[in-house]
Amino acid sequence: MSTNDSRVHDVAIVGGGIGGAALAAVLARHGVRVIMLEGGGHPRFAIGESTVPETILFLRALALRYDVPELSNLASHGPLRRHVSSACGVKRNLGFAHHTEGVPFNPAECTMNPTFGAPLGPDVHFFRQDVDAYAYQVALSYGADGLNRTYVTDVEFDADGVTVSTADRGEFRARFLVDAGGMKSILGQRLNLRVEEPSYRTATRTIFNHFVGVEPFDRLVPSREHKMPSPFAQGTLHHLFKGGWAWVIPFDNHKTSTNLLCSVGISLDLNQYPKGDESAEEEFWRHVRRFPTFAEQMRNATAVHPYTASTRNQFQSTKIVGERWCLLPHASDFIDPLFSSGLSVTFMALNALGHRLIRAVRTDDFAVESFEYLETWIKKSFAFYDDLVSCSYSSFDSFELWNAWFRVWAITSAYGINGLMGSIFAFDKHRSATAFDALERAPYRGVQGIDYPPCAEMFRAASVAMQEYRDKEIGVDEACERIYAAIRDSRLSPPVWKMLDPESRCPAPSLTLVPMSQVLFWGKYLSPDHVRGQYFTSGYIAVAKMSLGYFRGQLEQSGSTVYQATRDLFFIRNRDWRTVGGDIRQGELTS
Repeated sequence: MSTNDSRVHDVAIVGGGIGGAALAAVLARHGVRVIMLEGGGHPRFAIGESTVPETILFLRALALRYDVPELSNLASHGPLRRHVSSACGVKRNLGFAHHTEGVPFNPAECTMNPTFGAPLGPDVHFFRQDVDAYAYQVALSYGADGLNRTYVTDVEFDADGVTVSTADRGEFRARFLVDAGGMKSILGQRLNLRVEEPSYRTATRTIFNHFVGVEPFDRLVPSREHKMPSPFAQGTLHHLFKGGWAWVIPFDNHKTSTNLLCSVGISLDLNQYPKGDESAEEEFWRHVRRFPTFAEQMRNATAVHPYTASTRNQFQSTKIVGERWCLLPHASDFIDPLFSSGLSVTFMALNALGHRLIRAVRTDDFAVESFEYLETWIKKSFAFYDDLVSCSYSSFDSFELWNAWFRVWAITSAYGINGLMGSIFAFDKHRSATAFDALERAPYRGVQGIDYPPCAEMFRAASVAMQEYRDKEIGVDEACERIYAAIRDSRLSPPVWKMLDPESRCPAPSLTLVPMSQVLFWGKYLSPDHVRGQYFTSGYIAVAKMSLGYFRGQLEQSGSTVYQATRDLFFIRNRDWRTVGGDIRQGELTS
């Protein structure tokens, strides 16, 4: 660090992963003196590898709201591949294959939900060591300070700020501290914020690793058999079974990938699968072998790291904000990897935290009341995901039950997505960051449409049915009937989404241009009164502009590649150095 006051900052961020680095970039872009104190270094192994449409829209909102276009390069696979890392995978769907122990997979027992197509998508599989390093570099490029392998040992608060002590770099002073340190949160330890026994209903543990040699599932179960519209290998595959599930997240699932790895993990209900005496590796493979088709997919797989196992995934904090401090979501609470909830809540929180911290620094007013919004909506978001995930684990008991329940998640997800799209489209129209103020007003707060009463009521009714099933008060058939009734009574589903037809195992069509236009038309002209005017209100022009920008970007990229290849055959002199950095700084908000 080059300045004389290099140990004094406005904001200190403990942790330099994707959340802490993205926040540092936002703050530094707006003149906040910020330092990242990262205990490890980059590159580093991390999970939290799969996005969902809500995640990439929160990233787009963050890039637009705070004028940090580099963050938009993380928001869809094309820019990510070109500007960040070709080691990341593409994610065109969330696929779910239900298994029965000892029985080969039945191709009729699977479901799928699409992610965005162009121009907003497709979604991505983050190879976190590259993505986190990129976000860290972006923060540095805007003027943030950063120290790797700097272990924070203590924090001491006073009326004017915080003194941060490190193991071998001395002390640093800041007016505010953000803890982005994950489960090993320094504030969780020093302020005794951790709940000893989390109150969450979800109680699970996970074993995971990166592998080479994992077979694409579609090679074992071709599309003519499973009849899903998109290859399982082009998305995040979830193997579901009674009391647990496994993820398969390939990074090598597109032609331009430079990564042979695939992330595979198994999450288990603690009540059904308590930890025994086996090693993590032994237990991992024992569960793989229980399901013949999953075992076949993994038959040539070789692990590349030591196996990582948790004792319990869930942790919880009593407080998220306090005098001169704040925990980012991944440092405050965690539920389960299912539905990639951690990244969604993190980027939702960053959108709300960024402008609050910028204002606090400029006005020298760090009153706790200014940050209570985060406390409320982070906790509400985690409470929602706890209900969603715990009910999902119960639904894994049978394919019929899962086939009904996953539609509830798909609908709440769609409304969360559309609320975000409304703000992004409004920004595109007016070019004012005030467009994003709507995300902190009803009914668009939080994640997954949880602030929208019709969504909340549908989810409540379906959750009650799942709870009664879990308590053995009703059976599978009645639980399914009540879930479909909750969906029908809500009137939230456009006819093009075949949510009430159990035979339609991918009830939401692809999120490409034509189906999106059909949903927008329904929402604007044919939807019930409680939907019309709040959701699906606009987007035709914005999507058309984005589509043209996407197409133009693809043509320019192709033309540039051909030109450079031809030039390099004959000449060594060029002017490429003039554009170094400029291409990245522009970002690709429309491709």
